[in-house]
Amino acid sequence: MNVSDFIQKVLIEEFKEIQKHEGYHYISFSLLCQGIEFLGACLDSDAFSNKGLSAARFRRAICDLFPISYQEFNRGSGKPFDLCENLRCALFHIILSGSPLELIRRSERVKFNGNHLEVREIRGMDRLTLVLEDLFDDYEKACQEIIARIRDGRLSGWKFAGDL
Repeated sequence: MNVSDFIQKVLIEEFKEIQKHEGYHYISFSLLCQGIEFLGACLDSDAFSNKGLSAARFRRAICDLFPISYQEFNRGSGKPFDLCENLRCALFHIILSGSPLELIRRSERVKFNGNHLEVREIRGMDRLTLVLEDLFDDYEKACQEIIARIRDGRLSGWKFAGDL
């Protein structure tokens, strides 16, 4: 399977099926983080299998492929509500009561009185609200952008020449 097909079939279609199910919202956020990192890997010149690039790849995907509203939350470790530090590979920490993130579904907006990428006080502390379906919509657009760049030649070379 080539990179474009992998993005379409796995990172979009399979992830979409999983995130539609009410019972899998934490797993869905975790999968989206892995997908975002893969999109970042498409943007660099290193092999997909190279180690130690996860954070840089995640950050680059957010910077280059996601709406400007995400940039405030992509400023580096130690910054409040940093997505890379607080969301990527931190599923256990997210579900703890002291997490700076609040992961919700659209159906929970009224309960939490929050919107996607909004910082507000929830349960006694400021938290960044991430709405699964809104994040997925932006993620899917980012995936489509990578596919378009591969198709029109803006992304080319050995990384995209054959199957994964």
